[in-house]
Amino acid sequence: MQKGLRFWRLHTYFKILFALFFIYSCSDNGADSDTIVPDSEVVETETEEETETEEETETEEETETEEETNSDIPGQVLGLSTSDWKLNGFIGTGADAVYEDDLLKALGKSFDDYVDDNYFYALDGFTYFKCYRGLGGSKNSNNPRVELREMKDGETHYWDGDSGRHIMEWTVRVDQLPKSTSGTDGVLCFGQIHGPSDSQGFNDDGVDVDDTIRLQFRGEPNQEEGEVDLKISGYITEEQGGSISLSGYNLDTVYDFKLVMENGVITVFVNGEMVFERTLNTSGDTSYFKVGNYLQSVKEATYDAASFGLVGISALKVTHE
Repeated sequence: MQKGLRFWRLHTYFKILFALFFIYSCSDNGADSDTIVPDSEVVETETEEETETEEETETEEETETEEETNSDIPGQVLGLSTSDWKLNGFIGTGADAVYEDDLLKALGKSFDDYVDDNYFYALDGFTYFKCYRGLGGSKNSNNPRVELREMKDGETHYWDGDSGRHIMEWTVRVDQLPKSTSGTDGVLCFGQIHGPSDSQGFNDDGVDVDDTIRLQFRGEPNQEEGEVDLKISGYITEEQGGSISLSGYNLDTVYDFKLVMENGVITVFVNGEMVFERTLNTSGDTSYFKVGNYLQSVKEATYDAASFGLVGISALKVTHE
C-alpha cells in the first residue's frame, strides 16, 4: 500500500512539473510573437521625422532667398521691369561715354540681361548706380545721372499729387560722393519727385516746378566714409524758404526712405520717422518718381575717373492710392 502511495505522489509531482513547464513556454512564445513598442519611442520617431522635414523646408527656403538676393543681374535684385521703370545712363567708357535717356531701349536690352560694371551692377544684395563726374547730361540738365524714371505699362507716366496718395519706398546706401565743379563739396541725389519743367509745359498754376523735391547727401569732395548731411532741395524748399540740411547721416550706412505726396502735402520718412513735411504751394500735376544716382553741382566739370557718386539700393516699391 505504501508502495502504491509513493507511486501516486511521484505521478502527481511530474504532472505539476509538466503543467508549469507548459505555462512558462506559452508565456515566452506570446511575448516573442507580439512585441509592443512603447508610446514614447513612437513619439520620438515622429518628432525626428518632423524635425528633418522642417529642417529640409527651411534649408530650401533659405537657399531660394539667397539665390534671389545674390543675383548677378542688378535689375533682378530690385525686381525691375521696363513696364514700370526706364533707366537713364551711359554707353561707352571714360570721357567719351554717351548719355542715353532710355538706355535699355538704345542697347536692345532688358532689366533681365543688362549689367555694366562701370554704371549698373549687383553686389552683396544691392543694385549699384555709379556715375562719374564730368560726363554729359540730359537735354534739360548738364548734370549726369544713372537713375530710374517711373513708367506705366512701358509708357511715360505722370500723376497729380494734389489728389490721392503717391508713395515711393526704398532701402539705400550711399558709398561715395563726387567732387563738385567748385571743388568745395560733394553732392548727389538718390531720390526725387519731378514736376513739370519747361520742356513739359507749365503746370495748372502756370509755375515751372522742375524738381518738386530732391533728397541728397552732401559732404566733402570725393568723400567715401563718415558723416554727411541729408539735404532736402527742389521747388518745395528752394522756392518755399530755401534748402534744408539735416545732420547725423553717414556714408556706407543703410537707410529706409519713404517719400509721400498726398493731397499736395509732401512728407519724408527715414527709418520710419518723419523728418520733413510741407504743403506744395502750387499745382502738383504731371509728377513722377525718380531714384538712383543723380550728380548735383558738377555742371561743366572735367571728367575724372576717380571722382564719382556710388549709390546702392536693395528694395524699391512705388504705390499709387
